[in-house]
Amino acid sequence: MAKTTCPVAGIDRAAGTIAPVAETSYELTVAEVRPETREAVSVVLEVPAEHAEQFAFAPGQFLTLAVPSERTGLVARCYSLCVPPGEPLTVTVKRTRDGYASGWINDHLAVGDVLRVLPPSGIFTPKDRSADLLLLAAGSGITPVMSIVRAAMRDGTGHVVLLDANRDEESVIFAEPLRRLAEAHPDRLVVEHWLETDRGLPTQEQLRDFAAPYAGRDVFLCGPAPFMAVANAALRELGVPRARRHQERFVSLATNPFVD
Repeated sequence: MAKTTCPVAGIDRAAGTIAPVAETSYELTVAEVRPETREAVSVVLEVPAEHAEQFAFAPGQFLTLAVPSERTGLVARCYSLCVPPGEPLTVTVKRTRDGYASGWINDHLAVGDVLRVLPPSGIFTPKDRSADLLLLAAGSGITPVMSIVRAAMRDGTGHVVLLDANRDEESVIFAEPLRRLAEAHPDRLVVEHWLETDRGLPTQEQLRDFAAPYAGRDVFLCGPAPFMAVANAALRELGVPRARRHQERFVSLATNPFVD
């Protein structure tokens, strides 16, 4: 993954179209910095009433944040929202190896700080919150998927199956919220945690077998590139058409949207 990364601001995987990212940024105050694991925090941002419309979002979208940098003044980074629409604007940031921005947010960001933020963007979002879904996530890829799960359970009637792959039990982001959601919706939500320490990295064959009973559903996929490559291969093997395979990809930002 390149140093400056962002989810594609709207690649429609069926049509190949690109939705533009908004250019107007806003200053938002940090209301809470909540630890999720030893390597990840969730950041809650206050949205003034006059900007509520600009920061309305759909499940699975992301925000672009301006992070202070001693070398360049500001660097732009994109982080996915982890909450359903209507809840306080919250992104989750996992520390990445040699990741300046994610490290700064985890180590230095505090309540009362002010961040410059672009409005929500992205099309990694279900068209129907009552649809039956298959969700495949790994590592911090659970963040936009968690937004989708929460919205589906709160607002929809569909059945959702989630596979969440992580290195070990301590690295599982949202372990407790997922447990509570599964207990609250036992007939609608199935969560399977895949731990590398117990089962190794998931293979194409294993993901194919897991996904096979749900191959008729829309699939939302997010995680590190190797995981997504294996998962996509498994889905293609099952005959899941491209129009029903939705994935959040990461590409380098060509320019810094916060620099004139």
